[in-house]
Formats: sequence, C-alpha cells, structure tokens
Amino acid sequence: MLQLPDRDGLLRGRVLDRNDLSELVTAWDGLCARAVESNVYYAPRYALALTKNIDLDESLRFATVWRAEKLVAFLPFKRPRVGAACAWQTDYTFSCTPLLDRDCPLDAAMALIDLLRAVHAGEWIIPTVNIGGPACRAILEALTNENRPSRIVNSFRRAVVEPTVRFDEHMTLHLPSKRRRDLARSRRRLEELGTVAHHSFCCGEDLDRAVMDFLRIESSGWKGKRGTALACDPATRQFAIDAFTGDREASICRADVLTLDSVPVAVGLTVFSGDTGFTVKGAYDETYRSYSVGLLLEVEVLQSFLNDRWASRLDGATNGTHVVDGLWSSTVEVGDLTFSLASRYAEQRLSVLALLNQAKRTVKRGAKALAARVAG
Repeated sequence: MLQLPDRDGLLRGRVLDRNDLSELVTAWDGLCARAVESNVYYAPRYALALTKNIDLDESLRFATVWRAEKLVAFLPFKRPRVGAACAWQTDYTFSCTPLLDRDCPLDAAMALIDLLRAVHAGEWIIPTVNIGGPACRAILEALTNENRPSRIVNSFRRAVVEPTVRFDEHMTLHLPSKRRRDLARSRRRLEELGTVAHHSFCCGEDLDRAVMDFLRIESSGWKGKRGTALACDPATRQFAIDAFTGDREASICRADVLTLDSVPVAVGLTVFSGDTGFTVKGAYDETYRSYSVGLLLEVEVLQSFLNDRWASRLDGATNGTHVVDGLWSSTVEVGDLTFSLASRYAEQRLSVLALLNQAKRTVKRGAKALAARVAG
C-alpha cells in the first residue's frame, strides 16, 4: 500500500488494492453522500458488483485521500506497463468522475493529484467526466495551481433533466406539438390492445421481479441475438442481480415497468448515488416496437420524476445519443480529461498522447466502416 505524508498536516493519501475494499465501504458510502458531484459508477454497490463479476483484474487500485478517518477523495485506476494511466472504466461504466468531498473539493483534488503523481509521474486519462461539473472544475483548478497541463478530448453532449417545472409545462416548453401528438397517438394505439399501466419498484421482491423482467426482455431482443444482453453471460447476469436488486436498506435501484394487460413490455432501471439518478438500463419487448413502448415508458418516468421529485437530477448515463434526447430539457458536455504529471516536457508529452488517441480513433472508425461494408 502506497501512503503519502500528510498534505499540510491535514490530508493523507493512500493507494489501496482490492483486498482493502471490505474495510473501506463505510467511509466510501459516507463520501458518496457528501460528494460535490455524484457518480454511481464509483459508488460501493455498483462498483463492487463490477469487481466481483466482471473486472477481476488484480491490477485495479484505488486512490484515496483522508482527513483523519474521513474519506474525502476516491478514484479507482489502472496503471499500464507503458503509456498513460487511466481511471477505471468498464463496458458498464459511463462516468469516471472522481468522488470529492463537497466540504473541501479543491484541497481533496490537490491531494489526489499529489497521490496520482506518486503512482505514475506521467500522463493520466479520466474518461467521461462532466466537464462543467464541480468535480472536474476542482481537478482542473488543482492542476492549474501545480502548473500541470491538461486537455479535454472526445467531448459529446449527454442528456440531463432537473425538476424545475411540472410535467405538463415541461412537455409544452420542450417538445414540439407534433412530437406530443405522435406520443399521444402511440399511447392510444397501444391502449387499443389492452390495459396499459406504469409501475415503479424500489426494493424487495417487486424490484427483484422487475429486474428479472428486464433481463428477459433485453435478452429477447437484438442484444440477445448479438450476445450482448446482460443475461447472455452468467457473469454479467450476476452483476445485474448484485447491482440492481436488494432490500430496502441495500437497494440503490428504481425499476419502472410499463405493462400491457399486466404483462411487462418495457422496463427501465435507474440507479442512485447521492441525490442523482442515473438511467443506466432500459429494454422493451420488440413485438411492440411500432407502438414506441420504450419511449412511452420514458414519458411515464419523466412525468413521475417531474411531478413527484424523487431525485434532484436525472443523468442519461450514455456515451452519446439516447432515446431521451429531445425529451429531456438539458444536456451537459462530457469528455475525457487528460493531463500530465511528468517533471519534464509535460506539454509535449500531452500533445503526443492526444495524437496517439486521435490515431486510435481513426483506426477504430475505419475498422467499423470496413466491418459494415463486409456485412452489407
């Protein structure tokens, strides 16, 4: 375990490994509740489900900063043998925003940078952070204070929504009348087939059953045919059970279900950290694709959220386009934060990293285009 001396006699940095996680959970949960910016992907329930079932890499480490016995910064990472070190990311991680205590975000960020430099005095990548969010701003300010160069690359827009108005006003303000008419027509057509209802579950057997319905519906569609549905692999299926189910004390998930004659036809899963909900998963029965049942469920979730205000914010939790784009009211800019902690030629090294990343993206796009042509 790497441990740095106290910063200014107040903050202490420590690098922990997987074996330390069980002792960290209580302090980790406390930091999630106090974080200046919520990130469910780095919250204990979700992250531990990943480390238990999907990412078994023993090289995974956890950069932590402490004020006495209080955890004030947290960032999981992997250090490669060569090249840049990177914040921990999996196929099911759509934000790598570090957890920073809202009572001391800049101090925590500066101590975290000290610790990362001790781990790897080179280039770092923190993917998919909210660029304008308070956590990223604190990291950027800490880097500036230390005269460390940084860049944002690979940026895109992600949908978010906050309950500033009630549902009817939101729909009038943010959706064209034609879109509203189309949604109403889809709803009427579906209701011609039977009784349509919306249900939500947050814990216990009802939640467990809704998660099972989600897994079944997802695996019955195009993801199942491609083998990418969570239920297609025992490890990803168990990850879903560990992350999304649970009793009242342990659950971090809300399942929204649209039913037709009491049979689920669409399920959406929202997971929570702090006061933010992340809409991580959704699936619909493709038998009813022409009725837009997935979108109709999103409308129900939005109505419940705006009228009942069960979170202070919803995050679209995607790497780009999403069914809620245009339905929700706002977006945030998300991108990869890159920076150099090298003692010499830091700016030049960061420029080389940017060129290498651009080359990788070009090759990847070319490979996808070639695969599409071959498939066609």
